[in-house]
Amino acid sequence: MQPNSKAIISRMVEQQIGKQKKFREFALKEVNKKVNEAKREMVAEFNAHPVTKEIEMGPKAENVSGTLGGYGNLFTFIGFEKGEDPIMPIRMMLEKILVSYESSNKGRLMFKIQYPSKEELFSISPMPWASGRSWLQGIELGMSGLGSYLYKGNKSISSSRSGSAVQIKSNLGRGRFKNTQYISNIINKFTKRIQSI
Repeated sequence: MQPNSKAIISRMVEQQIGKQKKFREFALKEVNKKVNEAKREMVAEFNAHPVTKEIEMGPKAENVSGTLGGYGNLFTFIGFEKGEDPIMPIRMMLEKILVSYESSNKGRLMFKIQYPSKEELFSISPMPWASGRSWLQGIELGMSGLGSYLYKGNKSISSSRSGSAVQIKSNLGRGRFKNTQYISNIINKFTKRIQSI
């Protein structure tokens, strides 16, 4: 063995490690790009959903989601406070998606993608009048009380959280809440998109 052979081998190992590191960095950048594209699609779908739009329009909104049979709106039916923005925490969590390098095995790189589950989103969307329940989940599974929901529209109601509606004791025969696919469906679509990366 030549006297400088150890130095040559050491340089070769360093070069290989350097190449691997550059490749990992490149791969991570590419995965990040694709995940961000999928995230943009997911957030756009969330923003365009009739439930999101209706709640963001506040206490004077029309029932564009059709969940209440066209009567009143989700903001007042759920009982949000006037001026509240219940959509913001959901949107902020959907934006918090992290991609990191995990490991490599036989030349295959593994990356970790952290994004909110529907359960995590349910946990940050409590009903204004029942902290143990999620309004986000209620959109999908259904909510009771439509028969006792009195919406006054432009008329102000002093005892109302939203200012425009109250729950009364008598049944007005408004029918049933029409549950609809919402956040679970949006998260499932995102999961399928990133699994195909």
